[in-house]
Amino acid sequence: MTDATKWPDRKRCAAVISVIFDDGLDALAQAPDLRDRSKSFSVWQYGAARGVERLCRTFEGFGRPTSWFVPANVAEKHAGLVRDIAAAGHDVESHGLAYERYDTLAPVQSLDLLKRSRETLHGLSGKEATGFRLPMGNWPHRFDRLLSEAGYLWSASLNGDDVPYSHASGLVELPVHMELEDRPYFQFNFTPAFPKGQSRIPSYDGVLHNWLAEFDAYRAFGLCYVLQLRPEWSGTPGRIAIVEDLLAHIRSFDDVWLATGAMVADWHRATGDVPPEQHPLKVYEAYLQEAKNLG
Repeated sequence: MTDATKWPDRKRCAAVISVIFDDGLDALAQAPDLRDRSKSFSVWQYGAARGVERLCRTFEGFGRPTSWFVPANVAEKHAGLVRDIAAAGHDVESHGLAYERYDTLAPVQSLDLLKRSRETLHGLSGKEATGFRLPMGNWPHRFDRLLSEAGYLWSASLNGDDVPYSHASGLVELPVHMELEDRPYFQFNFTPAFPKGQSRIPSYDGVLHNWLAEFDAYRAFGLCYVLQLRPEWSGTPGRIAIVEDLLAHIRSFDDVWLATGAMVADWHRATGDVPPEQHPLKVYEAYLQEAKNLG
């Protein structure tokens, strides 16, 4: 463990449980015709109908707050659910206004949407949203500066590390990884096949084994474990059991810092650590500068 990965109260690692509640907007972004296929689209709508409540009930037993990323328009549509999430002590963070692709927008448009998303979430949850998760598309150059200008303090959108790091603007990044998401395992629609080329739904024991193996490794190396769940995939009667087993395993260690994304971002900001020169973030900036110099 390096100095950059020391955690509060001499904890060995950090663990953040997060939920992405987009009410199927991710699926519509990839296949807009799903909106007209009510039977297929209902697979994604299950999250609001059952999954949110089931996850909240499980988190109540876990006894620790979690971080929820919600598009502001979804929050307005399901205002009662969002108020319940906030009332249970969980943080409600931004997932855009309506699941925008920010790498196709002008900076002034992006800034307006980012601000409106924060204002809407604040009005519904009563708490300031300080975190952001990029809905889709590429991370626009200098997007961290737009997020900071809009009032955000941290992001959980990029993958370039296993511990938090800071962008040039000071925005804190909490890296996320696909193997700690439920979507690659469980996103499934039989007919028509969506996503195309899908495999069969995996063994629940196998998924739990993977998440446990990753957590044990993060703890061994002193890193920041960020789990990403979705109500429609992990909030089913059978799959909620593997979430419960995973949370029980995490909670069985007294040297794990169980925190929200905002808490980890605040801690990192207070340490003042900066990424090393070989960090992927700086390599990317160097590449852009080189391309600019070459004209």
